Amino acid sequence: MRLSHGMLLSWICSWILLALCSSAVADTCDSFSGYLCGKGTPNVARLNGGSASGQSVGFVLKGTNNFSVNTANGNAAADVILIAASPSSLKGTLNGVSFTSLQNFPEDGALKAISSSLVNLGFCSGNCSSLSFGYIDLHSSLDAKGSLNVTANGVPAGTAIYAMLVVDGKIKFITPNSEALIIGNTAAIPEPGTMTLLGTGLLGLAGFVRHKIRS
Repeated sequence: MRLSHGMLLSWICSWILLALCSSAVADTCDSFSGYLCGKGTPNVARLNGGSASGQSVGFVLKGTNNFSVNTANGNAAADVILIAASPSSLKGTLNGVSFTSLQNFPEDGALKAISSSLVNLGFCSGNCSSLSFGYIDLHSSLDAKGSLNVTANGVPAGTAIYAMLVVDGKIKFITPNSEALIIGNTAAIPEPGTMTLLGTGLLGLAGFVRHKIRS
């Protein structure tokens, strides 16, 4: 089918608008707590280590309390800030640092995606409109083509985590919903040594019980 000049122009405009919208989705932060948002950067801050959620917020962390942060294009960053929204009171730590509370979530347009994802995954009921917000400045740089490992400790299940990466003193690289992470069941898996000790303890207990029954 041959496109007319008008149809071709309309098609080109549609793709331009789509590209602009995609860029906006990936960089929609507000300035907060002294951090200035440098809008317009097309790069993406990714959170890795979770399983696909099937929801707008793309991943769920299960069975581990570790994840990592990197950029889609391998760009470096001077500092990593993690922001969070949770259906319960925000507590716990990321890399040993506690959350600082916020009144609003600093990434525009994400709240609807977070709420619907949490409801569909069973982390909240109703419309999940009452959320707690907070952030952690890890005071850690990100090397070019590198990643930063993060350990969550005591963070409530259902907490959605997004990354904001600082370059030249401004927040440049943002996590879009599809790359964000929801904290799920992060119970640490026992190490082999722990399992051996547990097994030895159970065997000893069984022997003690047999001894008591015979006597």
